[in-house]
Amino acid sequence: MQQLTRIEALKELTTNGFPVRDTLGPVIGPLIAQYHSDARERVYTPEVVTFSLITGILSGDCSLQSCVIRNNTDRRLRNLAPASPNTAAFSQMRSKLDSKILSEGTVQMARDAEMFVKPDELWMGYTPYVIDGTTFTAADTPENQESFPQHGNQSDGAGFPMLRAVAIQSLTTCMILDIAYGPCKGKETGEMALARPLIAGLKGKSILIGDRYYPSFFNLAFFKMNGIEGVFQAHGARNIDFRSGKSIGVLDHIAVWPKPSRPDWMTEQEYDSYPSSIEVRECEITREVGACERFVLVTTLLDSAKVTKTRLAKMYKKRWRIEMVFKDLKDLFGLDFISAKTPDMVGKMIWAHCLAYNCLRWHILNASCLFHVPVENISPKGAATIIIQNQPIVLRTDSEHIPALFADIYHEMIRIKVGNRPGRVEPRAVKRRPKNFPRLCKHRSKYKKTTRA
Repeated sequence: MQQLTRIEALKELTTNGFPVRDTLGPVIGPLIAQYHSDARERVYTPEVVTFSLITGILSGDCSLQSCVIRNNTDRRLRNLAPASPNTAAFSQMRSKLDSKILSEGTVQMARDAEMFVKPDELWMGYTPYVIDGTTFTAADTPENQESFPQHGNQSDGAGFPMLRAVAIQSLTTCMILDIAYGPCKGKETGEMALARPLIAGLKGKSILIGDRYYPSFFNLAFFKMNGIEGVFQAHGARNIDFRSGKSIGVLDHIAVWPKPSRPDWMTEQEYDSYPSSIEVRECEITREVGACERFVLVTTLLDSAKVTKTRLAKMYKKRWRIEMVFKDLKDLFGLDFISAKTPDMVGKMIWAHCLAYNCLRWHILNASCLFHVPVENISPKGAATIIIQNQPIVLRTDSEHIPALFADIYHEMIRIKVGNRPGRVEPRAVKRRPKNFPRLCKHRSKYKKTTRA
């Protein structure tokens, strides 16, 4: 589709009241009023702390000192006296900030963005989502070790607290719809245990895409009972025989899955609510990824005439986008290692990063809608840099000239594109050698005592 010029975009912004002026205010304001109604007037209000966290994350530096310096810069731009450079006041207010502001703000922003999705952007009338899991590490403190134990194969002091997280992403807006996190060790700490409440939050006319971890009987049965569809890669341990079931094409059939025995996490009442068997579609897909690769897809979409194997393969290929979300959170925003020293602050930083990511995607989505550019073609790294570098100008611009400024910002944003490289294969290897330091296999405090002695 032909792109708008900067002048045409400015006209559309001013005449149609394009909802791009403020991303966080309408979402965070009511939540702060709800959870911090008794907050006193001070330099670091809940609004200031929240905005400082988001800005710091987008800039790649959310340390306390950077947040304080950035806040003082903003105060000077608004002709206010700068606050003390001491970080104690900001740190105290950040610890008092209710994490529900960050978590509910993340979910609400993703839901609000879906209201602007046009029907032709859906997939056969379904809202497509993708789900996957990942892990993070946190600061090695006793509190974090107790809540998020390190890997069992590591000796005490040699590793870091580990967290497992599962996220659901909307493919129409590319925003994080929801995320769940917890420890990597212990009972009910697996990826599926975290995913169950996220899957239960999906509504009808949705389609969920995931890897081979998710096509279990109970997940697919839950989808069928709630009007949700699913497309997953078949688990390697499942025996798939295309000679059985109802054939609907070449290496494409409808199979009947019987209900397995009740798992430990499920109650008798929940188990009895599931049917004794379900019908699922299994089809073999061939794709070119460096070399020819064959795999089987499992789906609840049974109509092969309406949903062909080629169409399923193209849809499943979009599962990779959530891997790019995790890559952005870890590499671009620095969430691979969470420097917070308490479990409560670890959770706040996870939700703050998700909220910052959704704020960035809100701007990308608006630029995409305004200039008719596919949202996946706009670079998140470039967009984050543009937003941060233009923030001082936005603060100094009056409401009359804001539309022209945003038209310029979004026009610059769409010009930094992500290359289309289908079938790209990159080896999971690095050429640069690590520095030749000995490994630290015990707590640093103990190591210092031994070296001093």
